[in-house]
Amino acid sequence: MSRKYFGTDGIRGEANKDLNIELVTRLGLALGYYLNKNNKNKDVKPKIVLGTDTRISGYMIRSAFSAGLTAMGVNIDFVGVLPTPGISYLTRVKGVDAGVMISASHNPIKDNGIKIFSSDGFKLPDEIEEELEGYMDNKELMMQNLVPAERLGRFIFVEDDMKMYRRFLRSTAHIKFNGFKIVIDTANGAAYRVAAKVFQGLGADVIVINNIPNGKNINVNCGSTHPQLLQEMVKLYKANIGLAYDGDADRLIAVDEKGNIIDGDLTIAIIAMNLKKRGLLNSNTVVTTVLSNMGFEKYLHKKGIRLVRSNVGDRYVLEKMQQQSLNLGGEQSGHIIMLDHNTTGDGILSSIQLVQAVIESKKKLSELVEKITLWPQKMENIQVAKEKKLTWHENEVIINAIKKASEELTGVGRILVRPSGTESLIRVMVEAKEQKLVDKYVKELSDVVRNELC
Repeated sequence: MSRKYFGTDGIRGEANKDLNIELVTRLGLALGYYLNKNNKNKDVKPKIVLGTDTRISGYMIRSAFSAGLTAMGVNIDFVGVLPTPGISYLTRVKGVDAGVMISASHNPIKDNGIKIFSSDGFKLPDEIEEELEGYMDNKELMMQNLVPAERLGRFIFVEDDMKMYRRFLRSTAHIKFNGFKIVIDTANGAAYRVAAKVFQGLGADVIVINNIPNGKNINVNCGSTHPQLLQEMVKLYKANIGLAYDGDADRLIAVDEKGNIIDGDLTIAIIAMNLKKRGLLNSNTVVTTVLSNMGFEKYLHKKGIRLVRSNVGDRYVLEKMQQQSLNLGGEQSGHIIMLDHNTTGDGILSSIQLVQAVIESKKKLSELVEKITLWPQKMENIQVAKEKKLTWHENEVIINAIKKASEELTGVGRILVRPSGTESLIRVMVEAKEQKLVDKYVKELSDVVRNELC
């Protein structure tokens, strides 16, 4: 059974269009029905933790979603604006039945989304998402199971729970950061009330930018997808490091003291080396995706660290980690999962571990990555209609072009063409030993995709 509403990271779409109040209310009803059905103690109402990022559409979606849940008799603890990993953490430690985050992560302001965590803090498995979709399309079943007025759920604000998450983050550092100068870019998103206070609590000297959200400026020329201002600010303030998060703060892109970008691959390498030195890297192995750079993989191999690759998406990274009992994995885009601490990608947690590794190395960040020789890599995103995104792999012209180019790059490069899991895009990625090969094949394949699908 293919999923109708859920993608690789919950339900996501343009707010008030794809993600409208009718759909969101149906999801609230469906989740409420599911939680009641699986509630072992019928005398106690199911409870969820609910949070949002800073998008203006979050208010609308929160209201519609909460209406569906409370109509099914589910209690809601609303924690306000909080990073996605904070919702995952609170879901576990508060012992509630589920956690829900309203966010479209790094997507533009017009989009929003809903991510659901089970009681153990992990994202819902595919089979439960499929079950929820069945309930969403069964209006008669939902209407028959609305609770009487005296059993309606209640919605309360518990924003002080944010402090629990901040204390948890500080507890993951085993050293102080006194005298370490950090520039933080919160992307006008969910990290704006958390990140700076955590690092200040650890003793760091903190400068914060892009921390005045207005509902419409999340991810706009800032954060992990647009770190240019952060690069300049790090050099201007002569900081030791720059840290940029995305809208829901589940990913991190760092900047070294020279203003150079440190992506997820490089961050994973630094954290992995630190954990290995301390005897804390399970099986001396990390998990990354098929997008991770070959130069990064070769560097890890030289350092005695094995790399396991998964499909693109943090849920697939996590799957591999759990299968092999590994504690570190992530994506080039900055999603980094550290299962010793949390059950999902956590940008602030990752940045704490990165800063800790830099301080303990007694080296500058640029020095820690200077021996990692990355292969040239380039990705082009091509906007296509949603229906064509779903069937692109059936286009023989595209498939034959990929096959031909891959054969020509055998031994000196590789090609990855795939649909985005969250947007109506086809992504064309080429990696090779020489930049001219990268440029050549990205252009050729992107032109083919455009001619066929646009």
